[in-house]
Amino acid sequence: KDKLFSSAPTYRAVATIRLPVDQVRGRLGDDPGDVEAVDEHSCRLHGHTDTLEWTALRLMMLGCDFTVHEPPELIDYLRTLGTRITNAGR
Repeated sequence: KDKLFSSAPTYRAVATIRLPVDQVRGRLGDDPGDVEAVDEHSCRLHGHTDTLEWTALRLMMLGCDFTVHEPPELIDYLRTLGTRITNAGR
């Protein structure tokens, strides 16, 4: 493997998404991770990522509410991003 990619950190992301499972799979494209229905209106996403930024962007681009359960680094990143967005709108 390429040394550049093998040294990248990998995060396991778990999130509850407030959309039906079929809509999430359709919006996330070819590599949605493991998506399982919680109920008819929400699902749980289990996936791996090399960057917190990409995962945060993918979740925000779903256009719905979501709750991140792990990793804590992603939760912290989203809080920081939320503060930046709030401050930008002032």
